[in-house]
Amino acid sequence: CNRLFKDDGLMLIQSITIPDQRYHQAKNSIDFIQKYIFPGGCLPSNSVIAKHVANDTDMQIIGLEDITMHYAKTLKEWRSRFFENINAVMSQGFDNQFVRMWEFYMCYCEGGFQERVIGTSQFVLAKPGARLCIE
Repeated sequence: CNRLFKDDGLMLIQSITIPDQRYHQAKNSIDFIQKYIFPGGCLPSNSVIAKHVANDTDMQIIGLEDITMHYAKTLKEWRSRFFENINAVMSQGFDNQFVRMWEFYMCYCEGGFQERVIGTSQFVLAKPGARLCIE
């Protein structure tokens, strides 16, 4: 991304993250999400993202917002809407095993966000020439 932006570019990254204290342990293990939902996935921590921005780009982090609790509510809403539309889901050929898997996934993540075992952060990055007007 760094190479694709003009010198005055801005970028927003939203990432599901893991607490810094759990990063190395989680990086070397496979959980339900890595096995069934996002094979090969790995959650970064805020400090890992910051380290790579500092070491691998000419960008700076100029904004960081934790939206974890909002994301927990989002998962709850997705689950509710999933079941409001369960007949449409089933009519597309998805079976009960699929439905149970996605219900578990959404509950698992909602609980993870509520307990802050995982988080969601938005990072605003700026190239060196970016100028922001503050009024």
